[in-house]
Amino acid sequence: MPNLGLIAGGGDFPLTVARCAKERGWAVYAVGLADAASPQLTDVADQITWLSVGQVGELCRFFKSHHVSQAILAGKITKEVLLRGASAFDADALAILAAAPDRSVDGLLGALAARLAREGTAVIDSTTFLKEWLPSAGVLTRRPPTQEEWEDIRFGRTLARTLAGCDAGQTVVVKRRVVLAVEALEGTDAAIRRAGTLGGEGAVVVKMARPQQDWRFDVPVVGLRTLEALIAGRAACLAVEAGRTLLLEQPTLVARADALGLVIVAVEPEGRDAS
Repeated sequence: MPNLGLIAGGGDFPLTVARCAKERGWAVYAVGLADAASPQLTDVADQITWLSVGQVGELCRFFKSHHVSQAILAGKITKEVLLRGASAFDADALAILAAAPDRSVDGLLGALAARLAREGTAVIDSTTFLKEWLPSAGVLTRRPPTQEEWEDIRFGRTLARTLAGCDAGQTVVVKRRVVLAVEALEGTDAAIRRAGTLGGEGAVVVKMARPQQDWRFDVPVVGLRTLEALIAGRAACLAVEAGRTLLLEQPTLVARADALGLVIVAVEPEGRDAS
């Protein structure tokens, strides 16, 4: 049985990775990031240890002791910890900060991946076990976007892709081609809720991958929590990038959206749409 290492941040993504990997015969050795990862990982992983973001040395030792040659990073890990200071970081984490070319997601996590590789653990594509959750282009719900919603989708996807390319976030919320909210450190769901307080009823949420997306890091993910945010933010439509956004529990997600009259559509970053 091959061993998979899992570095688990917040949200349902790590749980889905762990379950799908185990279904394919992998043993899962998880590192749950304290105050972020779901306690449910304890019931799914073959073994789990709980560490803070700055305990890189312990992470490497845990994987090495369990002969983990491949690992996946999954779940929300924000750069907020850098704002609180690195006083609790171990020497390995401080070395990674020093080695990173910049404070971008690719820069920081790329330096972590390089450190793990030196210990014999390769960080792999985080969608490895979840390819079926990457939707093809098209309308996924019963209700298609209205003409006005299509206009907002086209307007929003250009902005969202530019935003993602700047490593600021992946999501924008628009209404009648007016930007209501732009994702930053708070994350997609909080940005959607914020838009709802700014007259965003009936708004369109657009989430896109980075133009040069590294599939090991920060892959766009939408799940049931995002659907809850859409409801709270009174949004009407969610557009994601086709083939480059994970829709977790897609059948359930779409069924609930249908029941609420919401739209979910997968679009190409550029080109013709299904409107």
